[in-house]
Amino acid sequence: MNRLNYFGLFIAFLALGSCSSKQGVSYKIITKSASKKVRPTDTIRISLNTLSEAKSHEFYWNNEKLSQPFVIPQYTGEQQVKAIIKTENGTKEVTKNIRVFASTKPKVFTYKLVNTYPHDINAYTQGLEFVGDTLYESTGQYGASSLRKVNYKTGAIIQKLPLDNAYFGEGMTFINGKIIQLTWKKKLGFVYNSSDLTLEKSFKYTKSPEGWGLCTNGEWLYKTDGSQKLWRLDPNTFEEIDSKDIVTHNTYLSKVNELEYVNGLIYGNTYQFNKDVVVIINPNTGVVEGVVDFSGLKNRVRQHNRLDVFNGIAYHPKRKTFFVTGKYWDKLFEVEIIEK
Repeated sequence: MNRLNYFGLFIAFLALGSCSSKQGVSYKIITKSASKKVRPTDTIRISLNTLSEAKSHEFYWNNEKLSQPFVIPQYTGEQQVKAIIKTENGTKEVTKNIRVFASTKPKVFTYKLVNTYPHDINAYTQGLEFVGDTLYESTGQYGASSLRKVNYKTGAIIQKLPLDNAYFGEGMTFINGKIIQLTWKKKLGFVYNSSDLTLEKSFKYTKSPEGWGLCTNGEWLYKTDGSQKLWRLDPNTFEEIDSKDIVTHNTYLSKVNELEYVNGLIYGNTYQFNKDVVVIINPNTGVVEGVVDFSGLKNRVRQHNRLDVFNGIAYHPKRKTFFVTGKYWDKLFEVEIIEK
């Protein structure tokens, strides 16, 4: 083959490469509002970065067609804006998530110490729950996880069921005569007979990545997974039905741990080394309506090398008080939560 033929093939190859590498228009959704943090009833304007090649376009908010300017509805959490763009080459669809924050700041609460009781210093507390006057406790750590019945007044362990070494115990709750316990990374939960702690069955959670906190309102189960999500579960099938983002006026909360449902609200420990707080969450919206400052309790327990974070909250309906403790704490505290 002569040099001219080589040259012709080379030019053809370049032309082919040029055609195949030609890119279409890249569309992006642009949102503008008066404030950096969008809240319900705020007005936003939505546009595209370019209208090149677009014959027409429409915007949708969670799949509902919207008009401009758009007023944010009365709900929070990550919401999706979608643009459907019609061009000569077909229809394109692009999306953008918008974070909607709460309209008001959480109320601030503190506590009144009522009583102090003994607690197993070797318990890495993950979940607490009263059934009648008996305290149930779930503990964690590989090789040390367990489910327990405890006499809260003396700290004595009435019954203890160790978990297999493969499982790291997490949050637990009581519903329909059963104890439901989560594990951390195995995406597996266990169902026990509450009277004798006999394991009846296990279940998988497939939408959330991990097991953290668990509670119930008697109708649904509520679960956290270490992210900003609060999941709602069917108590019979344990299917994760939907989720809400846990949100305040200025942030999205992750690492919400042990949960307790009381009078329509969820009280949740937060996994923090420098703050001993409980957040009060509205399960219908995900909005944090209150924050309880438990500063000072950690100083009242025995100080030792394994002393870990504040975690564990249970409500005693008859006494109308909360019981709280921490991981490897030697005391269980009975408290009243009061507004500052």
